[in-house]
Amino acid sequence: MRIVAVSRVLDEVDIIEAFIRHAAAFVDHHIILDNGSRDGTIEVIRSLAEEGLSLTVYQSRSICFSERDMNNWLYNEAVDRHDADWVACLDSDEFYDERQLPGGLRGYLQGLENSPENVVAVRIPWAHYNYRTHDDTTENLVPRRITHRTEIAADGKVIVSWRLSKERGLVLEGQHDVSLPEGSGGTVVTERRLWIAHFSVRNAAQYVTKVVRGWAKILTAGQACLDRGFSTHYRGPFELLRDHPEKLLRSEWILERENEDRCVIDDPMDYRGGPLRYTPPNDPEMQSVRALIGFLSEVCTRYGELTDALPVARAYSERIERRIDRLI
Repeated sequence: MRIVAVSRVLDEVDIIEAFIRHAAAFVDHHIILDNGSRDGTIEVIRSLAEEGLSLTVYQSRSICFSERDMNNWLYNEAVDRHDADWVACLDSDEFYDERQLPGGLRGYLQGLENSPENVVAVRIPWAHYNYRTHDDTTENLVPRRITHRTEIAADGKVIVSWRLSKERGLVLEGQHDVSLPEGSGGTVVTERRLWIAHFSVRNAAQYVTKVVRGWAKILTAGQACLDRGFSTHYRGPFELLRDHPEKLLRSEWILERENEDRCVIDDPMDYRGGPLRYTPPNDPEMQSVRALIGFLSEVCTRYGELTDALPVARAYSERIERRIDRLI
């Protein structure tokens, strides 16, 4: 049985090495699609590949939200090119924790392979780990620096069988679930004894980066993407940063008391990746600046290329630039 992980990454230099090393304890190969990192993420991945970790790395400098297409491209790469029996869908802030699962992940999936049930995907719940302002910021290894989690969530990510392709199913946005055509004989199960330790927000600066870039990608994708309601959790804080940044950036809550008053459990995850060799010292503010300026550069460059390539786009742009509206 062969397990292949697939991941989309973007500006995750603080966690990417720990993530890849940990995932290597569970999977046979790892396919990574970088979406245009500018913060040193690619350099760390390249060093890991040169060290000998089993990686295939692609890059797409996408500035728009296009999750379903990319997720299914990754799934098909794993099945068609890398002979995956199971495709582990993981973001770079997600770490398997199999402490509660007898026989571990591999034994569990092997049991499903031998089962008469036609299981096409397994839903794995998140254990959300939350940064706290009293965390030791000198600790470079994220799963050791952030050790407090909330209760196990109802949602999470999927591990997908090669059978999904046979059933003509699709991996959905966010890799949270799959869809199956009407009449399919495939089934999806949930395994709550296996967790995904989720380190989504690791400090205030990284949170700002996620919000700004996340909602900007929705805006660049156009009205149809807005109407479908993707990533709406970014909209509120994005507009707050745009219109009243002091309410967030000078907030006692986010800067001094984050998660101190929440019901959290001190439960360090079982990190299996070993020591770090290539991750730079923890410097979230400068990493955030690199990430956001890099994304801004990509958006502006793409805009210039579009107006150069399409006369109608240039004419439309120039018409907008000449518009003058009276405000008062």
